Amino acid sequence: MNEFKRKNKHNFWHSPLAIIVLFCLLIFSGYKVVGLIQKDKETNRKKELILKEIESLRKREESLFQDIAKFKTEEGIEGTIRDKYQVVKPGEKMVIIVDEEEILSEDDSPTENSFWEWVRNIFKK
Repeated sequence: MNEFKRKNKHNFWHSPLAIIVLFCLLIFSGYKVVGLIQKDKETNRKKELILKEIESLRKREESLFQDIAKFKTEEGIEGTIRDKYQVVKPGEKMVIIVDEEEILSEDDSPTENSFWEWVRNIFKK
């Protein structure tokens, strides 16, 4: 009979309370695992965005280094100054092309003013 009583003391894990506690722990662990998987996906997505940004910054850095190398040459400096400030060397001539629309809009005044100017011009004579 003593052996039977000893066995019953060790059967706590077979009780309904222990099974409910283990089931709750299993559900809680599963919930946490799902949260970790979602965080992992979000982290991978952010990692990809950052890697793309790093790549674009590297390309920009490379183009800036090329521009710096171009500015170290005499032709690069001259070309930049000519483009930015529209200057010419002594003895050279510069041609400026202006759109026709801009010339017409500056010379022509609105039709209402033209009519009244025409009327004024008639009486001035």
